[in-house]
Amino acid sequence: MSILKNNRLLITSVGFSDNKMFIELNTSRVLTVPYSYTKKLRDAKLEELKDYRLIANGVGIHFDKIDEDLSVDGIIRDFGSESKRINISVQANLLDEIDNYAKQHRLSRSALIQKATHKYIAS
Repeated sequence: MSILKNNRLLITSVGFSDNKMFIELNTSRVLTVPYSYTKKLRDAKLEELKDYRLIANGVGIHFDKIDEDLSVDGIIRDFGSESKRINISVQANLLDEIDNYAKQHRLSRSALIQKATHKYIAS
């Protein structure tokens, strides 16, 4: 029997630390997601984050008290299978443009920067 239900990665459990959450998948891999991943996560209290439920049989997580949903596919899209956090300096007006473009195209800032970088390198 395959460990992936219909060849999908599913969440089996979620753990919390002071600054990140640990999302265990049905493959026994653990995704580490910083609370800075979304504004609602960043602004939430730890007790609010602990009030969650798995949705769609583990395809995602819904945080009831902050009305936030995360999906495995979205996390992997934004962070990739392995990721490293970096700090870069960007002019404020450019960062505003990046954020506006990302919002219009339903991307996170990280996903947009990764896509643009890949496109630039490939050209």
